[in-house]
Amino acid sequence: MRSNVLKRAGVLATVAIAVTALGVPAAQAQGVRLSWQPTLLPLPAGASPLGHGFLTASDGHGEYTGSFIVDNKLQVVSWRGGKPVLRGVPEGYEWAMVQGEDSAGRVYGNSIDYDTSSNRSFVLDATGFHLRDNPAGYREFQVQAVNRRGDAVGSVFTDDPADNAVAVWPAGAAAPTLVPLPAGADGVTDIDDDGAILFNGFERDIVWKNGVSRPLADLPGFSNPHGSAIRNGVVVGFASNGNASQAVRWSTPEKATALSGGDYAIDLNVGGLTAGLTPPAAGSFRGKPIVWRSTSPGGELKQPGTYAAYQPFHVSDDGTFVGSASNGPLDEGGVPVIWRLAP
Repeated sequence: MRSNVLKRAGVLATVAIAVTALGVPAAQAQGVRLSWQPTLLPLPAGASPLGHGFLTASDGHGEYTGSFIVDNKLQVVSWRGGKPVLRGVPEGYEWAMVQGEDSAGRVYGNSIDYDTSSNRSFVLDATGFHLRDNPAGYREFQVQAVNRRGDAVGSVFTDDPADNAVAVWPAGAAAPTLVPLPAGADGVTDIDDDGAILFNGFERDIVWKNGVSRPLADLPGFSNPHGSAIRNGVVVGFASNGNASQAVRWSTPEKATALSGGDYAIDLNVGGLTAGLTPPAAGSFRGKPIVWRSTSPGGELKQPGTYAAYQPFHVSDDGTFVGSASNGPLDEGGVPVIWRLAP
């Protein structure tokens, strides 16, 4: 009996190491149902006890970053070694929303000055905040996403919505490059590590690279395919049929596969580890978190403490799910949570 317990413990430990590293489906061959255990991260001094924030980004190496209400301002906070580091807001601004973090630990986001309604995007590195000038002819640039090397993609706005556009701000560049909206697109969602852009479309989303547009294919029985993230050419998101929605993975824009048990796929990491939600239960606004390894069911994210609402917003390349939890509406933010694999 004891030897069997030790043998099983060894198998689970091997599985945990393999999946945690890159989210690869090593456990599937063992038939082990994985459990992702939550850790509630401590808030910095001066933070709202309810959190009122969103943990949304990571550098892939153990740092997790988001935006939380501290001293009545929405400020950037990072967690290093499990401890909060208050990064603040750009000088003269009261609101800073994190949109992503690259593998070098640079944080990207958008800031607002309440007094002047000024909107500016920023990059935060070891030397502090660096506000970006809005492109000539546009009143603002809002970052939507960033890839691992630090290429940021976002929307640029004018006083006439018909002239709004999308821009890519390459890592280290002094100015962004404007990218025309592909036919059928009205905005931007994400950018891949190779520069491919996931555009939001009216009827379906579009993967664009080097001037070539590839619309997302329908899933049989569903239409209106929309992506939430792109990584290594793989898109995850959802499709709908008027009565329900279905979580979907596109290994290429032309090949759609249903993610079983899911209503919506949120994000994926470099190894294909994917976060999503189950269909909402009766009387609920959103479903419970669910995990896939590529297209295979990958376990569940356990409830953090007594918080009734909880959701991952990002999947780190270190195999950690990053999100928030609340006992109120989660769209108003919550406390920071990470989930790590545990046998």
